[in-house]
Amino acid sequence: MRITLDEVKQQCRIDDTHSDELLLLYLESAKSIIGDFTNRMLFEILPENPPDNALEIDANLKVAILMLVAYLFENRGGWNESLRDQSMALPPTVKLIAERYTYVPI
Repeated sequence: MRITLDEVKQQCRIDDTHSDELLLLYLESAKSIIGDFTNRMLFEILPENPPDNALEIDANLKVAILMLVAYLFENRGGWNESLRDQSMALPPTVKLIAERYTYVPI
């Protein structure tokens, strides 16, 4: 499932274009963070021969990614009280959504 800049801007409640490039960076970062957290390779559309840990972004993951983008945008300074506690490295709701997609190789 594709995530558009317009969807990101709606999630962040942004109407102008001043932050577009930054939002696109946060979008890529959020996808990467969730991919690392779940041990998955995230795809908007699965390739023909996907790796074992491939996962197509569905509606739930899309919500988690959008929430994480908004979190990154709102906390641009990079400091958050939760950084002292690694269990809070991701916002709790993002973590709750993403955890069930975790890939464990056998």
